[in-house]
Amino acid sequence: MKLPILKIAELIGGHRDTISKRLADLPFEAGKKGAKLYSSEHALAAIYKTDSLEAARAEQARTAAQLNAIRAEDLRKTRIPIATVLQAHDEILQAIAATLKPAKGKLLTQDLINDIFDKFRSIPAKLKW
Repeated sequence: MKLPILKIAELIGGHRDTISKRLADLPFEAGKKGAKLYSSEHALAAIYKTDSLEAARAEQARTAAQLNAIRAEDLRKTRIPIATVLQAHDEILQAIAATLKPAKGKLLTQDLINDIFDKFRSIPAKLKW
């Protein structure tokens, strides 16, 4: 299969300039808009500096696994653990219930309503970890 440098870089998770340098000595076909189309078999062997396609594919799988591990670690750092969210949610609901129970059968005053909204507004502060 013939692929341009940008597609190869996207598929293996490498930078376009790095791929371009490693493929500099390979023959290519001219594509649309001056794109250089490389044989995927030869390109993988040149990129991973191996003698066989199977070795190149194994190296690609290894680097893809490393990239996935890095992405998963970054994702874990940006997500709030569900236990933290559930605990904050429970605390807020208990605080609202504690505010509403004494007001049972009475009119909700502006102060009481504002107090309830303040409890909702405090949720983001409780979720910072």
